[in-house]
Amino acid sequence: MPDSLNPFPDPISGLADLRKEKKGIDWLFLIACIAVFGFSLYIYAWQFHFVAADMHVHATIASEFNFANLHTITSRTAYPLWHLCVSILFKLGIPLIWASAIVCASAKTIGMWLAWLLLRIICRGQVHRSILTLFAFLIMFVTAIRIPEVNAKVYRGVGSPNVWHNPTQIAVTVSMFLCVPYLAHCWYDFLRRLPHDKERALLRPHQVLILAVLLMFSLSCKPTFMQALIPAAAIFFLMMWIRYPKNSRFFFQIILAFLPAVLYFLLQYLYFTGVVVEFTSGVDFGATPESVWLAIRSMLMMAAFPLFALFCCNRKELLRDKMLALTLLMAGISVLEAMFFRETGLRQGHGNFNWASMSVALMLWVLMTGHFLRSYALFLKSARRAWRRWIAFGVGFALIVWHVGSGGYYLYFLLSSGSSF
Repeated sequence: MPDSLNPFPDPISGLADLRKEKKGIDWLFLIACIAVFGFSLYIYAWQFHFVAADMHVHATIASEFNFANLHTITSRTAYPLWHLCVSILFKLGIPLIWASAIVCASAKTIGMWLAWLLLRIICRGQVHRSILTLFAFLIMFVTAIRIPEVNAKVYRGVGSPNVWHNPTQIAVTVSMFLCVPYLAHCWYDFLRRLPHDKERALLRPHQVLILAVLLMFSLSCKPTFMQALIPAAAIFFLMMWIRYPKNSRFFFQIILAFLPAVLYFLLQYLYFTGVVVEFTSGVDFGATPESVWLAIRSMLMMAAFPLFALFCCNRKELLRDKMLALTLLMAGISVLEAMFFRETGLRQGHGNFNWASMSVALMLWVLMTGHFLRSYALFLKSARRAWRRWIAFGVGFALIVWHVGSGGYYLYFLLSSGSSF
């Protein structure tokens, strides 16, 4: 099969391969899940006590949901899923503080599980499972690198791949780890069918439906990640359409899968700009030298390791990973959005156009950690080990330590200073 048609690495096929491995309880991963859930539960319950913080505000909104009066739910159409989950637990008798903390801690733990699966799929048996468990655990805590002169309080002024104070951003992480791999799978499945089916290479109906559901699921968590995914997917599939002009039926299937999400996204935009509800804000468009620099600086600091790792790994192989190509497109688009868009009115300063870059930074972390560890493992097995490669891998691991150390400091800062973010 030509290199351009090589389906590497299809996440769904890779998941099927993982199922064939020897089964048994992975005690180390189970311990990591319990640790992440327990610590997250504590942090989110602690966050709840700040009445002006996002956790308390969103939980209060969820407590006001009345299933006998659907308007109380539809009025929050921009991000209903987290609130619905919390509201259900609350109405089942769980105190609001624990209902909100349980939903967030569950999302955090599920996110780590999905990241762990992606690491295993990317590494394809070249890295021991315990090492991947350790890195999946660490990825859930990394932040932007801390440079005291720039971001003494770590999150403020830059952002973070992991956010501890915003519940809807925490929830959208789960959807991101589902949407991007499945979208890549749709493309790889098309490539597999192409040599045999030619112009008739199409997705199965259930694949179109699953993709549509996942996209809507992501939007119901929070629309910010889709701010980057929708335009990135449009660019990616337009380029592929130009490359395969005889396969228009497949690309119409992709459009059909995205159509409900795009319509819902437009409704959410109307919500945020005050058309649907009066108490929201507007959007201002335009870039300044400061906004350009801040957007670039934020991505560089949030994804210092993943971006550096691009230079350490086999770039020829990396170009075949369409998950990574799509994520890099999203990174560029999210940075442009942070440069050019800002809110006005009641949401001025909320930074909703920066959330996409934070989500994408976390996705870059997972993908490039997998490629970096696999590349390092293959390097150790190779006969020729150039000293330049030793230096490059050393710098990469040093950046990981810097990110993890910044994450540890950030949690210390939150708990010691009594700050909510």
